[in-house]
Amino acid sequence: LFLVGRGVCASKNDVKKGKITMRYWIGSIILVAYVCFSGNVQSATFTVTSQVYLDVSIDGEKIGRIIIGMFGEEAPKTVANFRQLCTDGVDGFSYKGSRFHRVIQKFMIQGGDVVSGDGHGAISMYGKYFDDENLKINHTCSGFIAMANRGPNTNGCQFYITTMPAPWLDGKHTIFGKVLDGHGIVHKVEQVRTDTDDYPVKPVIIDDCGDVPIDGQFTVSDDPYDLWAWIKAAYLPLGMSFSILAFFQYIIRKLDGYTSRAALRNEDLAKQD
Repeated sequence: LFLVGRGVCASKNDVKKGKITMRYWIGSIILVAYVCFSGNVQSATFTVTSQVYLDVSIDGEKIGRIIIGMFGEEAPKTVANFRQLCTDGVDGFSYKGSRFHRVIQKFMIQGGDVVSGDGHGAISMYGKYFDDENLKINHTCSGFIAMANRGPNTNGCQFYITTMPAPWLDGKHTIFGKVLDGHGIVHKVEQVRTDTDDYPVKPVIIDDCGDVPIDGQFTVSDDPYDLWAWIKAAYLPLGMSFSILAFFQYIIRKLDGYTSRAALRNEDLAKQD
């Protein structure tokens, strides 16, 4: 009885730690709920006017398709140029067969140099370069596609896709679309091994590209968390989480009771001794 009592009493610190952990869990859930339902948290929306696809391979192995929704209202010239390079091409050049020549983990993947394939080439349906459009869209989340450039008004054919928010690029590059499907493909490319110049060791190629039919225009959000959508998608797991938390709270209360009773028993034994 003495050993059992000691064991229960020794677990009192663990119970305290459990209570602290529980408070952190509850605090985290309250924070998530606040972010989800606070009226002050707002995201920008963009109208998708057209879609294109990029079929990608790594070292000859097909890894899948990226579908991009393009913002024709925010950047009409840029969207028209990108679609042209995805379909008929410009002066015999197109994205088909071109490569992603620059990859930086936790930043972006860059491609589209249909001229030289190494980041030095440029061409567009408007000439070598064309002007920036609507620099007010910010790099708030992963999946945005924007024009790479050499400075103001030097857009050509090169583009990049963000793999995380990149606020240091805001106001310097034209964002003209967002990845709608194939985020996993983007991140597979992001994980390829590169040399010291961020050039992929194994070729990452756009095997095919083109238009994707669209029934009608729709909007997408720049919300990097989209917590409300996450909660709706994870309704069952979230409900289970609450159930698990309630169960642990019940166990902690029981342990408190056992600890108190064990302490009383030890006192009684001490008195008897």
